Amino acid sequence: MHNTYWDMLYLMACGVNRISPADTCTMSYKNNIQKINELYILCKTHFADALVGSVLKQSGVNVGNIWNEAIAKSIRKVVLFDAERAQILSYMESQGIWYLPLKGIIMKELYPAVGMRQMSDNDILFDADYSDTMHDYMVTRGYETESFGMGNHDVYKKAPVYNFELHRALYGSTGRKEWVDYYADVKKRLIHDENSSYGYHLRDEDFYVYITCHAYKHYCGSGTGVRTLLDFYVYLISHPDMDMEYIQQECRGLGIDDFEKESRRLCRKIFSNSVCENYDIRVVEDSLTPSEKDMLAYYLTSGAYGSYDRLISNRIDRFQNENRGASKFRYMLHRLFPEMDVYREYYPFFYRHKLLLPVGWLYRIIRLTYDKDRRRRAIIEAKVIKHK
Repeated sequence: MHNTYWDMLYLMACGVNRISPADTCTMSYKNNIQKINELYILCKTHFADALVGSVLKQSGVNVGNIWNEAIAKSIRKVVLFDAERAQILSYMESQGIWYLPLKGIIMKELYPAVGMRQMSDNDILFDADYSDTMHDYMVTRGYETESFGMGNHDVYKKAPVYNFELHRALYGSTGRKEWVDYYADVKKRLIHDENSSYGYHLRDEDFYVYITCHAYKHYCGSGTGVRTLLDFYVYLISHPDMDMEYIQQECRGLGIDDFEKESRRLCRKIFSNSVCENYDIRVVEDSLTPSEKDMLAYYLTSGAYGSYDRLISNRIDRFQNENRGASKFRYMLHRLFPEMDVYREYYPFFYRHKLLLPVGWLYRIIRLTYDKDRRRRAIIEAKVIKHK
């Protein structure tokens, strides 16, 4: 693995463990613009530029404008999101709508400093009976509706940085059955917040199970980057007394127990205190098993949010595994004429009026002619299918 990858991981570890990095690492970035730019590009790909930039800056490295801007932008974004989310949750309180902040909203509080855990959006689970109410409210606040009533969440965006995903359910009908069933009545797992009337949170173990399940969904889909692995580490060291027997039992029921164990072991090997205190790439690399090296490579080559190429490749593999080595042609038919769950989730009109399904098939094909983004994805999918 290229040394720049190891430097990024090492500096991320130093950041979350509050340890000053070794001079042998930071000295190589002082007065070396090309090298520091290479590191910046890699960190930005994994949404870790603010974290790594902060560590370098605190170590006396002149990180330059591009890093300073990334750090300032990340801090500003967190502050803006926090203030805006407070307004949205206050409205939910006034309307008697129960809610549960998810993922990054919780995780960012566990990092050493504001902005170290960068965010692209805010996710909130809420009472689905009030989806129309929340839609009207978000529109009155100046948000544009990117999607509404499709899938398991509604997406609202507003300049300069706001992006809220309001979840009516944690998993929609197209998700894995065991996940959909497990979280179908999620409210029974929630704990009421002491300082609010309608706010809730998950117990520590259940939150960890949820972020693991969510990470695995992306891992098996378009992929997920090393920030996910770092989130696991940060959560584990922040909650050292969790009931791991309960966690493993729940993960087995969700079919994610192997992924949880492997990611837990890997994140501790990559980000532990001992790694920070001993800057020696060979020691870390030699400690990894062949399967751990493969897993780390997968995380590192996925980028922060994966890639569409990887999503298609994984989707084809999964379809063929579930259908005993089905042909590419059968996969293409499956994509052109998907199962009814897809229509229920994303094309509710045709799901309700099944006699019009042939029109729905034609509609999906015609959309490719005028929707540039869908056409681009279709071309990528065709190329991946060809080379599988």
